[in-house]
Amino acid sequence: MTLYAFQIMLLISILILGSFSLFSIFYPQLLSSLTGNNDYDKFKDNLFYLGFAQVSNNDTISSTIDNSTWISERDNLKITMKLEPEVPIIDQWTRIHFEIRNMTSDIFLLEDGLLVNATITDHDGRLFKFPQKSIIDGKFNLEYIFPDDGQHRIILQFYRNDMAFTVAFFDVTVPHPQPPKDFWSQLFQPKPY
Repeated sequence: MTLYAFQIMLLISILILGSFSLFSIFYPQLLSSLTGNNDYDKFKDNLFYLGFAQVSNNDTISSTIDNSTWISERDNLKITMKLEPEVPIIDQWTRIHFEIRNMTSDIFLLEDGLLVNATITDHDGRLFKFPQKSIIDGKFNLEYIFPDDGQHRIILQFYRNDMAFTVAFFDVTVPHPQPPKDFWSQLFQPKPY
């Protein structure tokens, strides 16, 4: 009997009996009697592979962006940032939306010739610099794949007629992936290879 057939048989037994504790004492003995060798550790690693997913709730959404609005009283600007999805997922695209408004009148900044240089840094000191973008009708967006969890800072340097006039920054916390809560969601997760 192969190891794979034994795993399937054990899984079916677990489903029928509804209890996994019955087999917990007899793994090494049962495996060695059916396969002829004691591959318990290999079997255990294959059966109990934990799948991870980023789980979000209302608490993590509010704490993902540390500062979603940046205000410059000197330049009469209010810049807001929104993420899509609201909670960034590691190794998946995140769209970062920015709106630039006049602070006193709250209308979009509609000046021609506004440009922005954007850079994203992380807690490991890595930098990603975006190509210079034009700001159209007071809005622009960036697309970025966050490579890992932790603190990330988005730094924006604004230019008016090729002259730098202000710098803004936003802090984003990407949450660590959490394991699923129940046994069945862990059992049917695919292997990463």
